[in-house]
Amino acid sequence: MSKKKNEYSEVTPETSAQNQTELEKALTEENEKLIEENEALKAEKEKLQKTCKRLQSSADKSDSYLNQLVAMKNDFESYKRRMKFNGEQARAEGAQAVIVKLIAVCDNFELAKKHLVGDNLKAFEMVYQQFLQILSECGVEEMDVKGKPFDPLKMNALSKLDSGEENKDLVVEVYKKGYVMGDKVLRYAEVIVGA
Repeated sequence: MSKKKNEYSEVTPETSAQNQTELEKALTEENEKLIEENEALKAEKEKLQKTCKRLQSSADKSDSYLNQLVAMKNDFESYKRRMKFNGEQARAEGAQAVIVKLIAVCDNFELAKKHLVGDNLKAFEMVYQQFLQILSECGVEEMDVKGKPFDPLKMNALSKLDSGEENKDLVVEVYKKGYVMGDKVLRYAEVIVGA
């Protein structure tokens, strides 16, 4: 036991100074390594911050582009709906314009019918009925106004005719038939109204 005491007790001031110098040297080296690592971490942190800023800038641009894309998509959808509506409206107006011209042909059929007799009248009547059927399939309806109250939204009064108190403000005679297509009046009926 005393021998072990001697081993420990043989620490001399030179040994102690040498140990302290080695310890300081080791600590200095460790400190320098830590300083280098700290500098490397600072540099890495700066790189990461720059990368984060670039990513945030890119994300902001992406959001901006996405918003623009969504707005353009909405505008395009609105444009498609408008064009569809305009196309349907143009088709309807075009069909109505043609039908109004065909209604004039219908008037001529009725005038010609008054001057035909016999077999010619039967053949003519078949063609005329086919013509009316085609107009009906297009949604055109003849207004039934005779004996009905005068309606300025569907009729034009050509004159008033004294035809008794029971016919007052009623249509007593139809000069030209009126036609409607759905809710739209294609041609106003021209009538004579009882006074």
